[in-house]
Amino acid sequence: MIIDAHAHTFPDKIAEKALHRLAVISGITPATNGTVSGTISYMKSLNIDKFINLNIATSPSQQITINNTAAENNEKYHAMISTGSVHPDNPDALNELQRIKDLSIKAIKLHPDYQGFFIDEEKLFPIYQMCSDLDLPIVFHSGWDCYSPQLVHAMPEASAKIARKFPRLKMVLAHFGGLKLWDDVVEHLVGLQNVYFDTAMAATYMDSTDTAMKIINKHPIENIFLGSDCPWESPDKSVDFIESLPLSDEYKEKILGTNAALFFNIK
Repeated sequence: MIIDAHAHTFPDKIAEKALHRLAVISGITPATNGTVSGTISYMKSLNIDKFINLNIATSPSQQITINNTAAENNEKYHAMISTGSVHPDNPDALNELQRIKDLSIKAIKLHPDYQGFFIDEEKLFPIYQMCSDLDLPIVFHSGWDCYSPQLVHAMPEASAKIARKFPRLKMVLAHFGGLKLWDDVVEHLVGLQNVYFDTAMAATYMDSTDTAMKIINKHPIENIFLGSDCPWESPDKSVDFIESLPLSDEYKEKILGTNAALFFNIK
C-alpha cells in the first residue's frame, strides 16, 4: 500500500480560484484541479492507494464547516482520509477539538503561516495540551513557506521546544521537519520520539538525497511518512525520490505506506 500523507483539496466552487491564487504566489503549476474528485482520480492514476487530505481553517469562522465536511468525506470516500482543523483565535477551539475526536477524525492540521501564529506561542499551549489528552495528532506546516517568505513561523528549534514541553503530543512536522531548514532539523529535531516527518516537497526543494539521509539515519524510521503536498508536488515525483534513497526495501516500504497506515490507523 502506498499512502501519500500530505495532500490538499478544495471545495469545487472555490478550487479554481484558490489554485490560481496559490499558483501565482508559489510560482508552481498545480498537478491537479484541486477538487476532491479530480485529486482522487489523479492519485488512482499514479497507483497511490490512499492519501491524507489536510484541511486548514484559515479563519476562526471556518472550523465547524471544515470539520463537518471532513467527517462527511471520510464516510463517503475510501481512498481519502480528511483531517480536521481548528483556528487558534476561535474561543471555542478546545470544544471543537473534542467534537473532532467524537467525529472519529484522525488528526488536525495547523498552519502557522496561514493561521498567523508561531509554533511555540503560548496561546497555542491549551490546544497542544488538549490534543495530547485526546491522543489527537497535529500535522504542522514547518519551515519556510512562500506565503510568508521573510518570516518563518515554525523554526526547527521552536518545534523541538514544543515536542519537549508536550511529550505526549504526536507532532507531524511536514516537509522533513522544516522546509529549506534541514541542517537545523538535524541539529534540533532528529531523534525526538514524538516527532514525525513527512517528505512533502523534498523532491522539489532538497538539493540531494544526502540531505534526506542525514535526517533519516538519525530518526526513528517508523516516524517518517511519504508526502507530496499535492497539487504542488506530484506524488509520483515524491515516490521516485524515496525510491532513489540508499535504503533497504523494508525501510522504503515503511516510508511509502506502512508507517502512515499504522499512525493514522488506515486499513
